[in-house]
Amino acid sequence: MVKRLAATSAALMIVSLLAASCGKYYEEGVFAVKSPDGRIVLNFELKELEPPYSMGKNMYYNVSVDGKQLLRDSPLGINFGEDGILVGDMLITAIKDSSAVVEFETPLSKQAKVKAEFNQLTLSLREKTIPAKNVDLIFRVYNEGVAFRYHLPEQEPKISFPSTEHSGFLKSYMVTNELTGYYFTGDHDIYALIPARLQHNYESTYFKIKLSEVAKEMIIALPLVILPEDGPAVCITEAALTDFTASYLSSHREIDLDLVTFLAPVFGEKEAKVLGEVPLTTPWRVIMIADSPGKLIESNLLLCLNEPSKIDDTSWITPGKAAWEWWSGRVIGKRRNRPVVGEINTETYKHYLDFAGEIGLEYCLIDAGWYGGHKDVAQDIITSIPEMDIEELVSYGDSLGVKILLWLNWECVKKQMDQAFPLYRQWGVAGVKVDYMNRDDQEMVNFYHEVLAKAAENRLVVDFHGAYKPTGIRRTWPNLLTREGVLGLEYSRWSKEAEPEHNVTIPYTRMLVGPMDYTPGSFQNATGDFRPDTVAPYSLGTRCHQLAMLVVYESPLQVLADAPVNYRKEKGLDFISQVPTVWDETRFVAGEIGEYIVLARKKGESWYLGAMTDWNPRQLEVPLEFLGDGSWKAKIWADGKRAERNPEDVSVSEAEVSAGENLAIELAPGGGYAAVFEPAN
Repeated sequence: MVKRLAATSAALMIVSLLAASCGKYYEEGVFAVKSPDGRIVLNFELKELEPPYSMGKNMYYNVSVDGKQLLRDSPLGINFGEDGILVGDMLITAIKDSSAVVEFETPLSKQAKVKAEFNQLTLSLREKTIPAKNVDLIFRVYNEGVAFRYHLPEQEPKISFPSTEHSGFLKSYMVTNELTGYYFTGDHDIYALIPARLQHNYESTYFKIKLSEVAKEMIIALPLVILPEDGPAVCITEAALTDFTASYLSSHREIDLDLVTFLAPVFGEKEAKVLGEVPLTTPWRVIMIADSPGKLIESNLLLCLNEPSKIDDTSWITPGKAAWEWWSGRVIGKRRNRPVVGEINTETYKHYLDFAGEIGLEYCLIDAGWYGGHKDVAQDIITSIPEMDIEELVSYGDSLGVKILLWLNWECVKKQMDQAFPLYRQWGVAGVKVDYMNRDDQEMVNFYHEVLAKAAENRLVVDFHGAYKPTGIRRTWPNLLTREGVLGLEYSRWSKEAEPEHNVTIPYTRMLVGPMDYTPGSFQNATGDFRPDTVAPYSLGTRCHQLAMLVVYESPLQVLADAPVNYRKEKGLDFISQVPTVWDETRFVAGEIGEYIVLARKKGESWYLGAMTDWNPRQLEVPLEFLGDGSWKAKIWADGKRAERNPEDVSVSEAEVSAGENLAIELAPGGGYAAVFEPAN
């Protein structure tokens, strides 16, 4: 599993002293760790590269897949500003290799159980300088990819000099940069989210560019998908982001085909990125690897890299779907074919609660305005406006079997969560939607954890909006049902950005790292005649395109966008009513990033299939091997014959199929397809 090659000694007095203190040490040699199936190999070495890439002695790693190099020698290191750079003038003082198989249940995810095996190499290193910094590099290799992190233990002095006193390095620290690099072997296609600034909400389009087109000043947010022509598919991201700041990628352009890490700064600062006291453990740097972009969707690697649940009893955490008034403009009816808009009051929300009860939704989300102005951070979030009676709505919802979720501005939450969350539990509120953070610096990362802990204490589920990308902490805090961090359907109120090509790109990019609250389910659909509107808006693409999202898009909480008046008596409502939001199994079936996707998910004995296309119509032959043996009854919601001109046209049919067959699917431009398969017996 781990190979150790060529230990050498040094003649310098300082090195001799260190060696005497530490025992056996390694200064040169290759240290390798493989995935359990042997396909992926990570090598580590302390060395100096040949010109033109030489930057002095450094810590390097490289990664190969099936014997072919994916990442050439790429640097590691951390910059502590005035306290020095942890880089390459190091000795390896200890080596530990281990293996483990991790199994855990994930009832609020895309798969009911996760089982993952990994091999791990931990290298303990010490600088040759005095006082010396000590660091552990922890490398894990799974069959699904590679992860590594830095750990600085308590820095106790190991060497005494007669005339010198040392108290050890770093009681406290300031990280000014991380030097982790990803140096590729070819000019690959990448799919990148490129925000204009570091303070942002991850609500942007993913652009397809070449690796060589990454400019020095360019900000690339994670996850980043890289597609070598001859495979495999790769996704760079991070896991277990805790008491640290988010990482980004760019290029320093002095080295070909390189990506380098940089960190979001402390809010209001430039140089300082992370502040704290040792010990320091960074998030995992993650390289997801699969044979195709679609197979990355099946990966559970980020969950595996997070700590187990801190909530002992999770029986109160309920996944499900929610009625929602904000996207539709609080429409409560139609008069002469024009929308009737309700006020922010108890009666309007009873209207939405009635609909939720009718079709069996678990939640009703009360969005901004219930306690006052949504951007007024001086508002009191423990007192509703006079027109709103939250306790009455909770009671009314209970009579219908529907729970209440409340929208909150994050700055108000930060000031009042200790008062508000216990009060919400007393009222009977089931959860909160916390919005407008739009940052991922260390302070904000810690805020997320504080909210989740306080919410769990008061049995509240959480939905983060204006949020950064997931890093798998929902394993630790399973009351985190979903988060935004995606350009979702709300954008159709003011732009054309939430369009079909985007919709079939994000399953292969943003969704790789976790649930996304896209808010699907528009039943007012448009194609060529689309125009944005904030009252009774339309979505781009067909109605079946929207139905398919409820299968394709992972989110244990699916917030339905449209108004009850647009759902009632319409084709497809029966599918929305019955489709689950958590799954026992997920299978990628077919697709190409940015073009189309076919995804199958299982719940109990039933399989659900969702297919979506960009603006190109498609005829697909979909293999049904995922069904297993026997005959199956299928109910199908497909684009109708007139869907190209009338995107709300839905054809509903039934069929009997078996796993040995191919299913013929026809998708209109911007179209979709949804099906439920149940055992015929």
